[in-house]
Amino acid sequence: MDAVKLGFSLAGIILLLFLPPFLDGIARRVKARLQYRRGPPLMQTWYDLNKLFALPSVKPTTSAIFTWAPYLALASAISAALLLPYGNVVPVDFGFNLVVFFYVVLMVSVFLILAGLSVQNAFSHIGSSREMQIVLTVEPLIAILYGVLAYNAGSLNIADIIANLHLTPSLVMTYVLLAYALYVESGFVPFDIAEAEQEVIGGPLAEYSGRLLGVFYYAIYIKRFALLWFFVSMLVLPWVGPVDTAEKAALVLALQFLLTIAFYPIIAALEATNARLRIDHVIKMNTRAFFAGIVILAMAFMGW
Repeated sequence: MDAVKLGFSLAGIILLLFLPPFLDGIARRVKARLQYRRGPPLMQTWYDLNKLFALPSVKPTTSAIFTWAPYLALASAISAALLLPYGNVVPVDFGFNLVVFFYVVLMVSVFLILAGLSVQNAFSHIGSSREMQIVLTVEPLIAILYGVLAYNAGSLNIADIIANLHLTPSLVMTYVLLAYALYVESGFVPFDIAEAEQEVIGGPLAEYSGRLLGVFYYAIYIKRFALLWFFVSMLVLPWVGPVDTAEKAALVLALQFLLTIAFYPIIAALEATNARLRIDHVIKMNTRAFFAGIVILAMAFMGW
């Protein structure tokens, strides 16, 4: 049994390290086809990262935050992905890991904000300010939705939550609102307001180049993967039911992988057919969603 757990843990580590840039390559190809272009190879994002990793970084400041923020963001993103189930095995499993998952994903945005504020650049500061506003409006919503999931299942452990969810109206509404919140948290169009390359030249990352820029991009890709894998796991595992054999765990892992791949063309289509929103519009949308989340939480407490 230990060998089986080790095998699934290694599979999870391989997926979280190598799949995220490939998923971005799928999105780039789909967006190109929707715009009647051929598009780059599916491995293009990996090629871009490898090129950045091989280049030195120009540092416009002596601030240690500027240098260490990309690596700390990457460590946070990897830590978040390790808390998720691959099949029925969680590589890093301990009590209350839903709370830890919430915080380590949040830290990717925090380090992005600090990186933008560590340099004397107006575009970086504007991008950091926008990222901060998005975080302050979407994270409370995500916390409430995680609370509904935890209350429904009676646990703060991700694996236990997935195994003990009960179908209720509040849970269905939580899934819908969670899809929105995680999409916003991932920074996909039309919510890529902090980056806004055409407007603020990359926002918090405006002063980054070379290896440090590549590490930051890699961290963002892994963060997006972790958020999507979390949502996919919430769909697959409750539907499959108890996973008591290695064969069934392998089936779950295959379904998680295929559904993650299947979601990315949908995300790409949304990005290709939507224009970037203004920051005040996003704040209003997140605020409305937050109050909707409070209503859902109240419904969950009443057993609905």
